[in-house]
Amino acid sequence: MKAKKLPSGNWRVLVYDYTDAAGKRHYKSFTDPDKNVAMFMANDYLSHHRGEAVATYADLTLKQAAERYVDSKEGVLSPSTVKEYRRIIKKDFERLMPMKLSKITPELVQVAISELSLRVAPKTARNRHGFLHSVISTYRPDFQFQTRLPQMVDADCVIPITAEVQLLLSVSNEFLRVPVLLASQGSLRRSEICALTPDDFTDLGVRVNKAAVEDELGNVVIKPPKTKAGDRFCPLPAGVIAEARAWKHFGIKPNALSGYFYRARNKVDIPPFPFHKLRHYWASELHAQGVPDQYICEAGGWETPEMLQRIYQHALRDHSNAMSSKIVDIFDKNFSCNTKCNTKIKSS
Repeated sequence: MKAKKLPSGNWRVLVYDYTDAAGKRHYKSFTDPDKNVAMFMANDYLSHHRGEAVATYADLTLKQAAERYVDSKEGVLSPSTVKEYRRIIKKDFERLMPMKLSKITPELVQVAISELSLRVAPKTARNRHGFLHSVISTYRPDFQFQTRLPQMVDADCVIPITAEVQLLLSVSNEFLRVPVLLASQGSLRRSEICALTPDDFTDLGVRVNKAAVEDELGNVVIKPPKTKAGDRFCPLPAGVIAEARAWKHFGIKPNALSGYFYRARNKVDIPPFPFHKLRHYWASELHAQGVPDQYICEAGGWETPEMLQRIYQHALRDHSNAMSSKIVDIFDKNFSCNTKCNTKIKSS
């Protein structure tokens, strides 16, 4: 929920009211010359007047409570998070959404999560349970969750190798080539690439201090990084800087970039990794070449080395044979005398 200054000088706050039978969202408008007064009126409406009259929060349906929760947090959540929460309200927990909070039990929550887990990944089910937990806890703080969540499984962590990145570049069109270069040689995320401008580049690299995300209406919103570590400077090869400065597609939408990526990836014989794995390639390659983890964290935007280490817990495939040989050589050298002695004893 945000206050917007109108051309008249007044401040207006829009609060979601209801969705009609045609699927159109309707909003209540609160306007005042004083921004704080407009915000107060909107919050008062959220607290007392929106939707059907309720005696307590427990009389809200889960859908009403979820919409109220998202509205109250809209000013501090990212547009992409708001979009996902709206999608959950619309698409998930179909049996629970019409129920009053007072009628929802821990057993019903467990059944809903169990059903959800049959069609989504464990991490996704856990994330959606997290939203459910936040909503119910806000309006029924006495609710005792007893949910058994699906066990996390190790994803098949496919990190592309250099030859595969080169193959991808060979089929990349004018929209995709520079993003692939920036992700694989500079660690940039998709959202960071889509927020770049030519002025962000220097002769040494690129300054990363914003991200582009799409809101629930499909509009692109530029926002600061999620964490302090995301605000950083990334060094780049001179050739990549030159290509990036000449790029004609600054401001490309994140979903459009993903579309170009998947079409190019499917043209060549490489594993089906997502765009984000190009950034993991960058980190894993530097780690394999001996660059200290602390520097990789600073340039790549990870807050802690522990977060970074999750990425390359699976070794790069094009380095694995060399590492295996190195391991064998170390212990062969350490125990060569012992092995020879044992061999002589057995033969005698």
